[in-house]
Amino acid sequence: MKKRFLAALTAAVMAASLAGCGANANANNPNATTAATTVAGESGTAQEGGETQAAADNTANAGGKVLTLAYAEGGKTLNPTQGTDSTSAEFINAAYDQLVTYGTKKNDQGYEMADTSDIQPSLAKSWEVSDDGLTYVIHLDENAKFANGDPVTADAVIYSFNRIKDSNYTGFLYSLANIDTMEKTDDLTVTFKLSKPCTIFFNLLQMHIFSIVNPNQLEGMSEEEIDTFLTTTTVGSGAFDIEKWDATTEVILNARPDYWKGKVDLDKVIVKIIPEPSNRVLLADKGDVDIARVIPPKDLSKLEGNTDLDIRVYESVSIVYLSLNTQKAPLDNVKVRQALNYAVPYDVIVNDVMSGKAKKLDYVIPSAMPGHITDTTGAYTEDLDKAKALLAEAGYADGFDMKLVISTGNQDYEDTAILVQAELAKIGVNLSIEKMERAQYLEATRSHNFDMAISSYSSFVNDPGYFFGNCLYSQGEYNYGSYKSDEVDAIWDKAESSNNLEERYELYTEAQKIVAEDAPWVPLYEKANIYVLNKNVKSFMYYPDGAVRFAQISK
Repeated sequence: MKKRFLAALTAAVMAASLAGCGANANANNPNATTAATTVAGESGTAQEGGETQAAADNTANAGGKVLTLAYAEGGKTLNPTQGTDSTSAEFINAAYDQLVTYGTKKNDQGYEMADTSDIQPSLAKSWEVSDDGLTYVIHLDENAKFANGDPVTADAVIYSFNRIKDSNYTGFLYSLANIDTMEKTDDLTVTFKLSKPCTIFFNLLQMHIFSIVNPNQLEGMSEEEIDTFLTTTTVGSGAFDIEKWDATTEVILNARPDYWKGKVDLDKVIVKIIPEPSNRVLLADKGDVDIARVIPPKDLSKLEGNTDLDIRVYESVSIVYLSLNTQKAPLDNVKVRQALNYAVPYDVIVNDVMSGKAKKLDYVIPSAMPGHITDTTGAYTEDLDKAKALLAEAGYADGFDMKLVISTGNQDYEDTAILVQAELAKIGVNLSIEKMERAQYLEATRSHNFDMAISSYSSFVNDPGYFFGNCLYSQGEYNYGSYKSDEVDAIWDKAESSNNLEERYELYTEAQKIVAEDAPWVPLYEKANIYVLNKNVKSFMYYPDGAVRFAQISK
C-alpha cells in the first residue's frame, strides 16, 4: 500500500473548514430523544415528532446571523439516496457529512471555487490507496459524531453504502465506483476492494448521495419505512438542523452549536421558495434576500445598477438539451432526429433567450469538462434545407405532429420552447407545448412517457465518464430518451476500466461523435450558473454542480 493522503484535522484545518472548506450538515430536533429531525412536509403540516408551523415561524424570527435565499423550488426529498436534484442536494449537504470533500482554488475572476482535483478530509481523516488502484483503506476521524452524539463508525459507513447500492435511484452511481467488497477493519477503518480501477472514486464519495447516515436511528424499520422516514427526517452528522422543510413555501435550517467540526459562522438559513422569477429579482433588488438563484439572464440588467449587489456568472457543467424519446415513432428514425438537430435556432436561443450568458452546446459534454471536443466541425448548426431533405428521406416530407413537455417555473425554458416551436413549423413539424408541474414533469420523463422534453443536467462530478454514464449509457439513470447504442456502451465500459486519463478522454471523444450521428438529443446550450449576492455575503464558494454549501458562507 502507498500512502495517498494523511491529515489529522488540526486546529488550523478546523478553522479552514469553518470558513469555507466543504462541511455538510445534519438536521436534529432537540426535543426528540433520538435526535432525528422530522420536519414539516410539502403540505406544510407538522409530521410525527416534528414542530408545528407556529413554532417554525417563531424560530424564524430569532436573532443571530441569518442568511436568506430566494429559490425557484424547494427540492424533492431529504433522503440522500433519492435526492437526485440539485436543490435537494443543498439541503442534504446541509444535513449530512460525507467521507471527503474538495479543496478550494480561485477562478479567473478571483472568486473562490471548489478544486475538484484536490480531495480533502471530512469524516475520513486519512486514507491509503494500493498501487494498482483496487484497494482503498479509509480511516475515520475519531472526533466525528452524529447529531445525537453517536460516533461515526465503520459500521455506519458500510450501512450507508449498502443503502446507496440497493437504491433504485443511486444504485447506478454506486456501480460507477466499482466497489466489489467493503470490510470493517476496526471501528474507525473501512477497506474498499474495487473490481477495477475508478479514477473518480473520491469524486463520487464527496457527493451528497454518499452521505453517511446513523443506522442506530433506523433500527427496527423496514427498507420502505426507512425511505419514507428519511424523506422528511435527517440522521446525519453535519453543521445544521433542518427545522422546517416545506418545498412549496420555505425551508429553515439552524446551525448546530455542537457540530463536531465546530459551529459554522451562520446561525440560521432561511430559503424562500419563490416560483416567479420576477419576484426573485425584486427581492434581490430590495435587499430582502442575501442570495437569489435561477435568475433569467435577460433580467440581470434590472439589477446591474444596484451597488449593494454582487452578480456572479460562473462557467458550469450544466447543460440544456431537447431529449428525444428514441423508442417512439417517428423519433425512432435517426434521420428524423437529425432533421430536428438541423432545425433549431441555436444562435437566437443563446443570444436572445439567454442574453449571451450561455454557450452553444456543440456535442454532449460541456466545454468546462475534461473530454470536451474543441473541434466543432461536425456539430449541428441550423440548416432548414437539410432538415427538410432528411425528413423527406425518412418518409415524413409533410411533417408530423409532436408534443414538447417542459417544467413550469423556468421562463428561459418556456421562451426556448416557443422559439423551437416556431422554427420546427417551418419544416412541417407541428409542435404543441405542454407545461407540467415539476413533479409531473419528472414522472413523465423518468417513465419515458413523452415525445420531446426540454431537459437539463448538472453533473455532480466533473468527469465525462460520470456524465456519459448517467445520461447516455443504456442503463444510465438520466437516459430519459431510452437511447441504446451497443458501440457507445462498449466504449464507456472500456473507458471506465482505464486508469489512463488521456485514454479515457480519447474514448469519450469517439463516443461523442457516435452520439452526434445517432442524434438522441438536440444539444442546445451550456448554461452559466448565476448568483445574485448581497455584498454582506462572505466566503461564498462555487461548486461546478451549482449547489450552494451553506456551511461555508459567513456574513
